[in-house]
Amino acid sequence: MVENTGGVLSYWNLKEFACSKSPKSISEYPLFTDAHVTGELKEGFEPYYFINMIATSHNPGDVRESIILRIGWHVKDNRTFGVKTETSKYHGGGLTDEIAALVSLKLGIRLKAGDETRIFGGYSDDPLGTPRASVTQPPKLMPRNKQLILPSVFKTVNLSELAELKSLENVQEKQYVALIRAARLYQDALWVVESEPALAWIMLISAIEVAANQQSLEDATPEKKLEELKPELAKLLIENGGNKLLSEVAMEITSSLGATNKFIKFCLLFMPEPPMERPPEWAQISWSKKSLKKILNKLYGYRSDALHGGTPFPEPMCRPPEKISKEHGFTEKGSMGLATHTLGGSWKSDDIPININIFNYMVNGILNNWCKSLTNIS
Repeated sequence: MVENTGGVLSYWNLKEFACSKSPKSISEYPLFTDAHVTGELKEGFEPYYFINMIATSHNPGDVRESIILRIGWHVKDNRTFGVKTETSKYHGGGLTDEIAALVSLKLGIRLKAGDETRIFGGYSDDPLGTPRASVTQPPKLMPRNKQLILPSVFKTVNLSELAELKSLENVQEKQYVALIRAARLYQDALWVVESEPALAWIMLISAIEVAANQQSLEDATPEKKLEELKPELAKLLIENGGNKLLSEVAMEITSSLGATNKFIKFCLLFMPEPPMERPPEWAQISWSKKSLKKILNKLYGYRSDALHGGTPFPEPMCRPPEKISKEHGFTEKGSMGLATHTLGGSWKSDDIPININIFNYMVNGILNNWCKSLTNIS
């Protein structure tokens, strides 16, 4: 028996499975995606199982039921709550949302969970399971263009790759919470990008920020970071309230200190290798550390303008990428000309250095590499 501190049931259910192999009940949920799904996973990530429904339609943006998520319930959510606000493990979803987000991030695809459709055991005594009706509507994709803004998300994936997620049972709970929050932001970005790409930009960068904040806390305590970045403030706090006041203030503000540098440092630390399929060199971004740092600094500036000034991300960076030829990948730059003027705004090419399609590739690689570092997967 493990101590369930509440909040992220998928984590404690994973931990409980190691202690008790017999589930209290079993539930099944459909997973919706527009990706082409191959393979299955019936062992390797217990108590979570992924059954291929053999969907026949494989068209870009065509969302359908493709996977059955079967969950063996080993944990009971019987926590009690006092009269207080507590959000340290809150992410806005339930266990199926957690698993769907992890799968979406791991495979780099659009994926959402539906309602429970069948239950075995528990209050059901039917050996073949008891069907359940769906309450919510299936997720929908509403593209604003005929061409997908993220064509790289429509791809073929193999469910056997999800076995690597089993090692998440070894991470600390606070790391798992940060991973779920980052994964849910990434997952939501993939669903809104086709209709609201400017919002998807913010979500993708925010997903990185969640992970970067967690990594930063592991590198140094909030107190040490405050003393390093704001030594005069730290000295003033100690003089007026001692280490207790320093600790309280540090917990409140250190996540926002040096935000740009923290974001860039984290991205460069976990940056994936360039994609295998790329456009001609004149349509590529440079993958050098110097160039990437410049691009990331520009992106974080746009993120700040959007959140604090209401200025959306540049429209040219929100467009579908161009396909140069069948032999080459999609363009990676935000603009192929010297400058772009649209919707009352003008940008020179240096100010729109990257499109959201290749940035999605970066974010997915960065977050998956970070996840592997948490679980020590080589």
